[in-house]
Amino acid sequence: MRLFSYRSFLLFPFFCSLCSCALFQKKPESHATGYLADRGVVRIWQHTTSSNYTTLQTIFTPFDDSNESEAVYHWDQDSLVSITKQSLQGPEDRFSARFSRKDGTTTFMQQKYATSRQPLTVNELELAKFEAQRLLEASRDLIDGRVELHQGRWLSTQQVEKCDRNLVQFHFTEKENQRLSSLSQQTPAYVAWIEASEGQQVLLMTTRNLCQQQPNYSKK
Repeated sequence: MRLFSYRSFLLFPFFCSLCSCALFQKKPESHATGYLADRGVVRIWQHTTSSNYTTLQTIFTPFDDSNESEAVYHWDQDSLVSITKQSLQGPEDRFSARFSRKDGTTTFMQQKYATSRQPLTVNELELAKFEAQRLLEASRDLIDGRVELHQGRWLSTQQVEKCDRNLVQFHFTEKENQRLSSLSQQTPAYVAWIEASEGQQVLLMTTRNLCQQQPNYSKK
């Protein structure tokens, strides 16, 4: 009886430590946001795991709908560890770079085109790292401001089926409804918009399936 009590006493701090870790461990967080830039629409998805590993995925759509591009950034704690940028339309154009978690030194960098590959210049690399940090700060500011991105398939004058299959009401303007109705004549029309305390704003209307572009972090 004494032995059991003594061992239980020794194990008590260990169990308390486990409970504390479980209690105070940061939960994974996923956010979707976006904004209108000077030349187009920026949609952002940010996911941070319980171990503070952050993935930032952005899709830039020019106003002239010429060539969408995607960028994916990864941070381990506060250290940028990788950048991948690619064109989603037109000729292949892919930018890749990886960095050491310890000191940030570049371990890999390459610009890949349809018919060739070449190393990145120092200026190209530094510009990409600057852009990564700028987008992360913009994403955090938008999330703090409760600016939320929503996407879905336009169904009727004031109704959208979101990518999670939920039906929502949206007060489109007459011009927006006309545009969406025109787009949906031969194929489904999709819409992306942001919501904040100030109201709602349409970012994008297209026939491209926006739900297929949306990452799924629910199981990560």
